[in-house]
Amino acid sequence: MSRGAEWFAHVGAGGTPVAGLPASVRAADTTIDGVPVRVVAVVRDPGARFPRARQGEVGIDEGFALARAVRGTPPGSAILAIVDVPGQAFGVREEAIGLQRALAASAQAYVQMRRGGHPVLALVVGKAISGAFLAHGLQAGWIGAIDDAAVEVHVMSKPAVARVTRMDEADLVRIAREVPATARDIETFARFGAVDELFPAGVAPEAVVAALAPALRDGRGLRNPVARLAYPGAVQTRALAREVRARLQEAWDA
Repeated sequence: MSRGAEWFAHVGAGGTPVAGLPASVRAADTTIDGVPVRVVAVVRDPGARFPRARQGEVGIDEGFALARAVRGTPPGSAILAIVDVPGQAFGVREEAIGLQRALAASAQAYVQMRRGGHPVLALVVGKAISGAFLAHGLQAGWIGAIDDAAVEVHVMSKPAVARVTRMDEADLVRIAREVPATARDIETFARFGAVDELFPAGVAPEAVVAALAPALRDGRGLRNPVARLAYPGAVQTRALAREVRARLQEAWDA
């Protein structure tokens, strides 16, 4: 069982499963400290009809199913995305059919629901790679993560980066120590101001669920993700990103 499936089982235990979804997407309606929450996750499905989406990747079916599950969230409920996605389902058929549309549909659903008053939280428990994370998790107003070596955040998987750059994976690790923006560990990602709360490795799921309650109640799940650029960590580590965004905004307003 994947980490995403394990955490979905913990957090969504006792909830009402959402019907009509492919086996690779799970959703359930539950409550956390009295707050109604729809928990959503992408899991492995060896029988998925697209071979490129059989290891937990977000593909055509997954993107549109995520959008359907998120948009179907009951009124007054928050949304919790359990994130363990090794990337989008790259493939010739996927690209031809419109993988980008499926991913965009999911991202748009999260944004629309957050803007519509549904707190959106994400809990990163495994890999959060590339377009899959953009479509499932990165649009959350609050992001928590497990401080575990198995948790990775990056635009590409390490083997993919090695193939594209024709570098050894050991060299990629060395470069990541020199250029933090190329790193994939969750601690570095948190230093960029992108994580609201880090939970220690081996933390009990019950402790994490209990820690989610304040974020569900105090409105942090409704924040625009751009607010992360104002976090203390981002002020120190993302100065250029902040400057570029400020200049673009100034040009837009001119």
